[in-house]
Amino acid sequence: MSRLVIVCLLLALTACAVTSTSPPERELRVEASPERALAVGLDVMVERGFVIRMADTGLGRIDAVRAARPGYVVHYEVRETQSGTWLVVSGRRGTGIIEPHRFDPLLAEIAARLEATR
Repeated sequence: MSRLVIVCLLLALTACAVTSTSPPERELRVEASPERALAVGLDVMVERGFVIRMADTGLGRIDAVRAARPGYVVHYEVRETQSGTWLVVSGRRGTGIIEPHRFDPLLAEIAARLEATR
């Protein structure tokens, strides 16, 4: 009986250790097609030194990394809704999250380029 209790406790602790939450997101609505917003986002991220791990127009998503200590991973997503096109960015640095406000300069540059090319 005591072995069963110990095994259950270990399984419960293991489940808690592997459960991860999604990092908080920063969103910005733009006046552009999702395809254009994705392309401009890709250009800006490459110019800022990000290495693109995955860019999928069908998913409307870009996953990129940047070599820093500790390195960080950024997820850029374009969502099309009835209210327009939304840019959504989130990320992790090492084992922690990146505060959403840190993405404001990136989103501002993407929005400015989209506005300039309208």
